[in-house]
Amino acid sequence: MRSIESKLVKYIDEKLKLNGLAQEAIKTKDARTLFRLACESLVGVREKSGRNDGPIVELIQETIGRAQGEFWCMSYVQSCLAYAEVKTGIDSPIFASEHCMTVWNKTSKKQRVKKIPAAGAIAIWNYPPSSNGHTGCVLEFEHKPGQMILCEGNTTSGLKPNGEIERNGGGSYRTERPIKGTKTMVLVGFLKPF
Repeated sequence: MRSIESKLVKYIDEKLKLNGLAQEAIKTKDARTLFRLACESLVGVREKSGRNDGPIVELIQETIGRAQGEFWCMSYVQSCLAYAEVKTGIDSPIFASEHCMTVWNKTSKKQRVKKIPAAGAIAIWNYPPSSNGHTGCVLEFEHKPGQMILCEGNTTSGLKPNGEIERNGGGSYRTERPIKGTKTMVLVGFLKPF
């Protein structure tokens, strides 16, 4: 179950208070737009010591359980879903878990994007053959051939020197990723958040 901390709600509120689109999304109960804007508002959050810690990171982790130094990319997504739920009164059908592949497998197949994801879709990657994954919020799909722009937590702004995506980085960033994934990180698909 998602349960966003009031301190995190206030933090995001402060980031979005002058954002006209966010204020309109709250007024019109446009949960998907508000989810996307909440993800964007958290870009710039950084870990304190590089060990999945820090005041805002821990608030993000607590949306789905307790802050215990765990990877937090899915908690980032879940926190933004929870924020949109609180502000619009609309519940997301996305399964509440901090494990990417569990979210993919336990969310209704009706939420899977069939063709091209719109802004606000949730991207899910897997590191086969493990059940480890990574996630982010799509901002722009195929802004140039084969690439998409996302907001992600627990990552880095670019790719590792070997071309792979960092799934345990030190903060939240606006990223550019290959649509097909990489050698070790396979794009499983996209979910509609609301």
